[in-house]
Amino acid sequence: MNRGWLRKTSLFLELLLLPPLFALAVAEPSTLPIHSDDLAVLRRISEREKLTAPPEVTNSGWPLQKGEKGVRFAAKDNPKHALTVVLDSNQRVVKYLGNGPILSNESCADVAKLPHLRVIRIGHNTPSPGSATLVDHYDGSGFAQLAHSKLEELKIGHAFSDQGLVAVAKIRSLKVLQLIHSRVTNQGVRALAEHPNLEVFSIASQARPERITDSCLPVFATLPKLRELGLHETFLTYEGGLKHLRDAKSLAKLSLKMSLVLPADVEKLKKDRPTLLVETSTPAEIVAQPNCRGLARWASPEAKQYLKTGEKK
Repeated sequence: MNRGWLRKTSLFLELLLLPPLFALAVAEPSTLPIHSDDLAVLRRISEREKLTAPPEVTNSGWPLQKGEKGVRFAAKDNPKHALTVVLDSNQRVVKYLGNGPILSNESCADVAKLPHLRVIRIGHNTPSPGSATLVDHYDGSGFAQLAHSKLEELKIGHAFSDQGLVAVAKIRSLKVLQLIHSRVTNQGVRALAEHPNLEVFSIASQARPERITDSCLPVFATLPKLRELGLHETFLTYEGGLKHLRDAKSLAKLSLKMSLVLPADVEKLKKDRPTLLVETSTPAEIVAQPNCRGLARWASPEAKQYLKTGEKK
């Protein structure tokens, strides 16, 4: 028998017995600079959220800030579907960042086991189109598991709903809350009433009247530490709700960017609160924003006329 042929056959069989690269990565957790307890949590989350590509250590690029060190867990078939965790000097997870469905209600129970976690920022935390997973699995109600955590900042949206906000309102350590194109309505916002530590809140509602309107504004006067408020992509009036902000004593900045508010109503608020910094958008800026196109359908006749001044001739 040809010896060369035997050597080639033997080499081929040895290659077949080698474990796949991903298995090697999983079998060597010590190569990742993460505390073993936190790594065990992240392994469970990455399996559940289908982040099956080998983890990568990274110290640059989105969503990291300058000087941060992190580990990235991504989906094999979609690198934009990824979770990046930022670590402190003791290799503990302090930030949970990323894009795509990476924090289901079920995964919240695991996230609650990250004792040093302080920040969560996620874009598009909702099942992919065509997925068999229900949107309500990502509605945020799982944040009830973090009620006794030390979480300080949360940015989330899309599938996040009123049920999620009711759960988040119980996280009394929370200081910053940003809701981007979520399913939250006025009713959900009311759950934040008298939150003792919230300092910054913003919400963008895509100009949908069934989401955010004037009627939720009284809540913000009950937040003792609120200093920055952002109400975006909606229609607001002084008499309907803005007048309640005169009682928000700690409020220093109000952003109404991409919201439709008559200049006269803004002036009334400024008269109530002369030191309050108020940011607004011009009609032209609002008209150019696709997420604001629905405003003209439910604004007052006077506001509709004001909005038309921004249309191109």
